[in-house]
Amino acid sequence: MTEQQAAAASTGELAGVSFLCSCGHPHAVGIQTIIIEAGVETQLAAYAYAHCGGKPVLVVSDNNTWVAQGELVARALQSSGVEAKFWTYQTTDFLVPDEKAVGELLLACPRTIGLIIAVGSGTLNDLCRIVSDRTALPYVVVCTAPSVDGYTSTVSPLILAGHKTTLEAVYPTAIFADPGVLVAAPSVLLQAGFGDLLGKVTALSDWELARRLNGEYHCPTIETMVRRALELTIAGAAGVAARKPEAVASLFDALVLSGLAMGMIGNSRPASGAEHHLSHYWEMDALKNHQAHALHGNAVGSATVAIARTYELMRDLLPVGFVVPDSAEIRTWLTAAGSKVTPAELGISRELFHRSMLEAMHVRPRFTILRFAADQGRLASIAEQVTREFYA
Repeated sequence: MTEQQAAAASTGELAGVSFLCSCGHPHAVGIQTIIIEAGVETQLAAYAYAHCGGKPVLVVSDNNTWVAQGELVARALQSSGVEAKFWTYQTTDFLVPDEKAVGELLLACPRTIGLIIAVGSGTLNDLCRIVSDRTALPYVVVCTAPSVDGYTSTVSPLILAGHKTTLEAVYPTAIFADPGVLVAAPSVLLQAGFGDLLGKVTALSDWELARRLNGEYHCPTIETMVRRALELTIAGAAGVAARKPEAVASLFDALVLSGLAMGMIGNSRPASGAEHHLSHYWEMDALKNHQAHALHGNAVGSATVAIARTYELMRDLLPVGFVVPDSAEIRTWLTAAGSKVTPAELGISRELFHRSMLEAMHVRPRFTILRFAADQGRLASIAEQVTREFYA
């Protein structure tokens, strides 16, 4: 496959591809199978039978995803003659991917198994990915919600010692998704997926800014893939809110495409910038104070508005010809998808938001508009103004 073909390929066509890109780097997708169809449990069971080496498989879920699809997976495996063991996280809230959760899964993962099967969305996938990497056991994921773009990435964002830490890990060897299960996911998860994708607007701006000002490596082919994912997402905003199957399917396709782009480049740069740093900062603050917090993607969506506004306020100092993201457009897209628009609507306090504008750039050593604003002596005044606008 050429880079031009890769930039236009469907997610299924990208499974297993590799090519030398004009950016000077080779790109490859280590996922060999991507199947999105109704009744996908049958395909999963056949895959497990062929790839578990005659050993048992470990099915990992939580009490919510077990009901959503775990039981169907278990029955399909049994019908195919695949021995299965099970680990189900019991949680009344959203599962936190911390040391405790990683340790529990490691202890539940016997040496005798041949394949890990994650049944769930972001957190379960991240936990299975890091355990797969540390045990050298392959894993596959059965996606239960279009809530994250991390299904197809090669990193696991974890909470270690209360700090958001992204660790290099591995691809799943295969991805399975049933559109009927995806469309039935809770609305907050649909909105999270939409918000996570919308964050690429400012993430790509940060990547371009770093390229122009610091000469950071940049790949036009990968950028094209991420922009295509954005187009798929924005076009279906109202359909996501209405649970239209075609819109939810497009959202999931866009999430997979974004994740593949990260995997092909080897890091999250094309899909994660200052908007993610704000989201991580808010999450870490909530965990430190033992408080509930918004889902990652929902936080990213509102943070994208804040970062776009920051770009607008830095317009006069940006390179000539730089395309500034439009905060009003982003607000419109979030509203159409039924998502929260501002951090205040997510329950982020005024004090926390203001502090995050000043400090979130330290979450990761990555050049973004927040670092640029700080370097230019403008971050404090921008933080004050954006805070006033959001908390009027």
